[in-house]
Amino acid sequence: METTEDPRSESSESSSEAPSVTTSSETSESSESTTETEPLDPKKQEAIEAAKAHGLTEEDLGGEYEMFLKFQQALEENTTVGEYKEFIYRIFPVIAYASEYVDDSYFFQRVSSLSITKDELEDSINGQYNSENNLYLKTSLFENDPDRLPDVLFHELMHFLDYNINGVKTCVYIDENGKHLSPAEVAYFTDEEMDKLIACPESLIVTEPGAEIYTSKFLTGAPYAYKDGVTFLSCIEYIMGEEYMKKLFFSWDTDALFEELFLEAGYTHQEYMKASRTLNNLARSDLYSFPEDAASPEDLLIDLYTHYKGGNWKEDKKFLSFIKNFNGIGLEGWRRSKNAEFIGGIVYQTWEQFEKLEKLFTDDIPETLDLDHPYPTLFMRDGEMLFGSMATVADPASGEKYRAYVTYEWDFENDIRTGYTIQRIDGYVEKYF
Repeated sequence: METTEDPRSESSESSSEAPSVTTSSETSESSESTTETEPLDPKKQEAIEAAKAHGLTEEDLGGEYEMFLKFQQALEENTTVGEYKEFIYRIFPVIAYASEYVDDSYFFQRVSSLSITKDELEDSINGQYNSENNLYLKTSLFENDPDRLPDVLFHELMHFLDYNINGVKTCVYIDENGKHLSPAEVAYFTDEEMDKLIACPESLIVTEPGAEIYTSKFLTGAPYAYKDGVTFLSCIEYIMGEEYMKKLFFSWDTDALFEELFLEAGYTHQEYMKASRTLNNLARSDLYSFPEDAASPEDLLIDLYTHYKGGNWKEDKKFLSFIKNFNGIGLEGWRRSKNAEFIGGIVYQTWEQFEKLEKLFTDDIPETLDLDHPYPTLFMRDGEMLFGSMATVADPASGEKYRAYVTYEWDFENDIRTGYTIQRIDGYVEKYF
């Protein structure tokens, strides 16, 4: 689901054949590469030519030529996605990226049966995907906020991948040997056998922010919704690595994988349940109320950092940047942390601090930037930490204003911007909507 409940986040960046992009690097390196040509086999050639017809490059295929042809066949057989079929081709680079998790026997028939329709959704909901394989886009977006259509649809398509790419996604149990079991596998267990299992709670902190993170990685260049959840989950990616995040999001047994992350760090199931209630509220406060026994998200991240990464977290400026980004400007959530004294000394608590921070993202840029969220959201892409925000941009020469995604490269040791990318949104809207 894509909501507008958190108005403090952003998005930005591009993929193949993206609309107009402006890039600047304060520090840059040049490199030369050579490639050797080799004879193409027929399937590879067919896939490359077919991809080109749908606006994709060979690089977008990620070497998964036969998989692309299967995806194309399944999508072309689909009669219920209507005018959005061409846009759906843009998710194939994500499929190729997560190819080791693709369950051919299940996934492609779900591609064929996916439906996309407009609907009058609730006020705070812009898009929705459900287990019946129906995706809904809010009707009013088309007239009132068309610039949101690309990231909202891509976000919902990430839910489609999340719930279908690795087979049926279900709740999960962990047995005494660490095996992950589906409801079907425990259907005939006795009460005594069930008592020996760990019933993993829902991990919405992965579901919603995860969809936004992969939208940022492969389309926009920065998150727009679920800012706090995105920052939290991106920090876990910083700690655990890109491959872990890929497995966590695309596997059918996400809930078990996420609980095991904490169990292996020394948490008991009961302690994890407390953390889970806090994180579900962080991800979707409209569905989960703030728990009376709320955990400190900062302490959860610190515990994971200490166990898996080691070293002194207080000296890791990249990690501390996540803690600061998570707390925004003048927010008070950090006071629940057992490390509140230290965290209080690094977070932004005054408007003077905020004004200085804001200038880091807008000064010395030819374009005039009016950022939707002046403290852009941190996320990870290709092992690099980036900031991103949607913005209204004024062209320095003509004064023309347009909506765009802005992505920032950063030197976290010195806390300075090293580059930025501005990607116009109107090209996506005109081409696909």
